[in-house]
Amino acid sequence: MSNTKRDTIIFEGLGFPIRLVNVQLKKRLGEWTIDIDFDRLQLDALHMLALKSTALSGKEIAFIIDYLKMSVRDFAKLFGVTHPAVAKWIKEEVKMNPGTEVCLRLYILNYLKVTDQEFRNLYSIITPKNLASSKKSKTPLEVTYNRLGC
Repeated sequence: MSNTKRDTIIFEGLGFPIRLVNVQLKKRLGEWTIDIDFDRLQLDALHMLALKSTALSGKEIAFIIDYLKMSVRDFAKLFGVTHPAVAKWIKEEVKMNPGTEVCLRLYILNYLKVTDQEFRNLYSIITPKNLASSKKSKTPLEVTYNRLGC
């Protein structure tokens, strides 16, 4: 098997774009494929979504629900909304309330058992006001290969 490295690759295998930086590639059966730990990629993506400076997209919300292994109904109950409301967020028919989104991000950080300092940093940076005024981001999340390990 041959190996090579690419500066950046846009990966959409989690349902939304992620820019992989300095990613290793392996040639398998004549095809170049990314050589990363997908479990770690999902974990890093979840963490990065919690810290994202703009509002979450419907595809990102769907990924979070799937990662947490929750039904839409259970996810809705957790945040005090109806499951049709969550379905509308996923389809991007309506935006998630910024206060609910802050709660979701804090829930994710608690789920990931981050340090108290990181938890407090998010609480002070990601506010409902900031999320309400943020424009939809077309910039993919960025993950550096060194974080992913293999």
